[in-house]
Amino acid sequence: MKKALIGAILVLSLAGSASADVFDSLSSADKDKYVHFCAGTVLSHVSYPLFKKHIKNKDHAWLYSMGLVLVAGAAKELRDSRTTGFSVSDLFASTLGGATILVVKF
Repeated sequence: MKKALIGAILVLSLAGSASADVFDSLSSADKDKYVHFCAGTVLSHVSYPLFKKHIKNKDHAWLYSMGLVLVAGAAKELRDSRTTGFSVSDLFASTLGGATILVVKF
């Protein structure tokens, strides 16, 4: 749990310290993809250690973590479909962010 908290703080601090000039130069759609990627990353990196602790199986834990990212991303896009439409690329960005857990796997 401690590693997950440190990881979440690190990700959020890095995202917050990104140069404003770079972020401001992105289009609205690109900013949205960046936010989806970061949300997927944070969700998978926080949920993976919790699943690993309770399931006690690393292979199943990352699958559950990725499943959670997919469900959360799909739910967000279904909600957005009422106003701006369902975006497969937003769902992909969230999933790609969640997939970073495959590289890290505490």
